[in-house]
Amino acid sequence: MGFKKTILFSMILAGATAMASQIVFLREFLVVFYGNEISIGIILASWLVWGAFGSWFLGRFSDRIYAKVRLFSMCQLALAVVLPGALLFLRSSKAFMGITPGEIIGYLPMMLSAFVALSLPCVVMGFMFSLACRVYRDLAATPAESVARVYVAEALGALSGGLLVSFLLIRYMSSLYILFLLSFLNVSASAALQRYGEKFRAKRAVLRGTLALLVLGTVVILSGGEGGLRQFSLGRLWAGFDVLESRNSVYGNITVTERGRQRSFYENGLHLYTVPDRLSAEEAVHFALLEHEAPGDVLLIGGGVGGLLEEILKHPVRKVDYVELDPLIIDMARKHLGAEESAALDRPEVRVINEDGRFFVKRARRKYDCVIISLGDPYTAQLNRFYTVDFFRELRRILNDKAVVSFALTSSEHYISEELGDYLRSIFLSAREAFPEVLIIPGDTVYFLLSNTADALTHDTAVLMERMRERDIDARYVREYYLFDKLSDERVKYVAEIVEKKVDILPNTDFRPVSYYYATVFWGTHFDTPVIRRALRAVTGENIWLAAAAFCVLVLLFCAWSGKRRKKRTVLLAVMTTGFAEINFQIAALLSFQVIYGYVFYKLGVIITSFMVGLALGGWIAAKYMLRLRNDMAAFTWTQLSICLYPLILPPVFRWLSGTPSQAASWWGANVIFPFLPVIAGIIGGIQFPLANKICIEHRNRTGRVAGLTYGLDLLGACAGSLLAAAFLVPILGIFQTCLLAALINVTVLAALLVSRGGRGR
Repeated sequence: MGFKKTILFSMILAGATAMASQIVFLREFLVVFYGNEISIGIILASWLVWGAFGSWFLGRFSDRIYAKVRLFSMCQLALAVVLPGALLFLRSSKAFMGITPGEIIGYLPMMLSAFVALSLPCVVMGFMFSLACRVYRDLAATPAESVARVYVAEALGALSGGLLVSFLLIRYMSSLYILFLLSFLNVSASAALQRYGEKFRAKRAVLRGTLALLVLGTVVILSGGEGGLRQFSLGRLWAGFDVLESRNSVYGNITVTERGRQRSFYENGLHLYTVPDRLSAEEAVHFALLEHEAPGDVLLIGGGVGGLLEEILKHPVRKVDYVELDPLIIDMARKHLGAEESAALDRPEVRVINEDGRFFVKRARRKYDCVIISLGDPYTAQLNRFYTVDFFRELRRILNDKAVVSFALTSSEHYISEELGDYLRSIFLSAREAFPEVLIIPGDTVYFLLSNTADALTHDTAVLMERMRERDIDARYVREYYLFDKLSDERVKYVAEIVEKKVDILPNTDFRPVSYYYATVFWGTHFDTPVIRRALRAVTGENIWLAAAAFCVLVLLFCAWSGKRRKKRTVLLAVMTTGFAEINFQIAALLSFQVIYGYVFYKLGVIITSFMVGLALGGWIAAKYMLRLRNDMAAFTWTQLSICLYPLILPPVFRWLSGTPSQAASWWGANVIFPFLPVIAGIIGGIQFPLANKICIEHRNRTGRVAGLTYGLDLLGACAGSLLAAAFLVPILGIFQTCLLAALINVTVLAALLVSRGGRGR
């Protein structure tokens, strides 16, 4: 393999390493810090900031470096070391900060951990892009073509790395093993590239050392060294607990721990349930089933192996449909729970369904007397889908008369703060949109009971106890004295006054998932500093639009500033706002797909992959036809116009797909339209980036510096988009207004481009 193919392979591997390690680290951060969309934004922002630093700041020196090929190969060696090291640091970070497993923390420690853990690998990968553009410059016809070729190679690598990890490796390998595999490949590529590197006195010694490192790594892996290191790191992550098993599935990480007689299940670091915990199981089941005169058919969404199935079967039910998304939870429950705890799974009345609960409800044909949702708080947008007006209306369709729906949220026993009140009020308003009667049972865990028939629910303890005696239910906690205390008139009235208070709180909807934002603000009162809490409360729809308007004014003022470099600066600004917009498009498409079709992991993987396909295709088109363009600025302006128009197409498409009853249209939406939409966005961005470099590169000896600058600005724009979109814009403005805001910002930049073109003509 010649030098040209070797450097291209190395860049493809760099793209694959970046995407694969990003997926691994994102999943690991979710396990360590129980991430919701704000924490995911923090993680991605840290990743992109350090990548921009490596590409932009260090990339400035890439044109002055003599031993470019040698340095690129050394960067590959550095990646082989820092990737596993970053993972080990991340798993130990909670121990360093004195945080115990299961403890939810604030965003400041999370930001600090992400910023430190991702610094070295992201800086190295960002710098490698600038360096590769400079190395490949001597092999291409023009500097702009070299940037385009490297950009396409990295996109193809990211595409292959994302596919392999998401659909194959994550099923059969641990996170540490995947990173070791990436290290092995990078050491191998470094050894191949060193053959073509610049000559220096110790070249042969370095090559031999690289080969020795490759052999040593192979021996360590084959001898089981990875397993010992993995157990050590898990011990640091779950300090104080005995880890019985920790496994990855395509849906996330499932960990089972033991402490004394109790075994606890965690999904992506969030506590699912502990066995035995009879109090929680009895409350979740008996509050709901005792409200129904004769519950026959029951739907349970989540929580079945946490004791809920056993309590449900104490009632004279005919059929229980238990829906659990991840089959690994069932498998590990059978393995680690005793025969008595898991026996309910094999009862003839029980049907276990491994499917997304929202998707199951949407397609269900049978009707139920009672629905119990045991998923926890809407701490993420994924969970928030089960607490929206739209979902409650879907539930009504599958209910018999006088049916009961139940779910539980975190609350407070005696005092409900302003933040907690806003959170509970949003869920209450959403439920009241679909159900005529809503009864709330107060406590540290507040239970919402909904009925599709007015006056079907009661808080008369005498009625509930009579039903319990008739059914001969053996309950240890939910008994007469317990119900009398929980359902006292004073306590029920207090919480009712809180949630019915007339304040400006938004109901939770599919396309405006605001409740998970209220949940984030509420949790922030426990862990975050007063400054962060005030900042979160200050983020309102009006303030977001004011900030967007101020940004647009600044863009126009920037445009009005006359200067020799105005055109190039405006082009670079467009690259940054395109990065911001395209990450918004991705988030809007992913969340809308969840809303319309439910959480179908493989389809979401296709959507993510489709964007990389478009990016690679757009870069290829630009590289092929760039030299034939007579007016680069005109072509760039057309790509900017496309970025302005694209988000305006999304809302009507999403609205049509969510409302159409046609099965054919639904199939086309899931299998053709949604996968195709990111391809379009990727093509636009893939064409625009090489064009920006062609416009901005004045001299061949500035190729690496300019490529690093444009790449860094693209990453910074994506950084801002990832931090803001899922955390603030989508929940507060909604998906449709978020698309409109992205269009408005880019229209302003388009106006700046047109003015700069006009100024050049004058």
